[in-house]
Amino acid sequence: MQHPSVTLLSVPTQYKRVSVTLTPPLQAARERLRRRGLKASVGELALAGAEALLADAGTQGAAQQRRVLLRKRLAERLRSGDGIDADALHEVRGGGWTRA
Repeated sequence: MQHPSVTLLSVPTQYKRVSVTLTPPLQAARERLRRRGLKASVGELALAGAEALLADAGTQGAAQQRRVLLRKRLAERLRSGDGIDADALHEVRGGGWTRA
């Protein structure tokens, strides 16, 4: 005899299950897709969202790498004196930054 709280004795998949609450933003996104004739499962939405987040993180990572490279170049120029306008540097040191 089954215990009254047991509703499913065997799980038809080997993968871990999660529950998702259809919050108003998630439901609104699903409705927007439906209005365009696209019917996506919550799993498809999760996968698409994860891929978008990874792409965004990749873009941010590339931007961060570029900033690091530019800082290194600037530091090297400051150490070597290459590409530095000494007169402008002295002017800024003496008078500070001003806008034209």
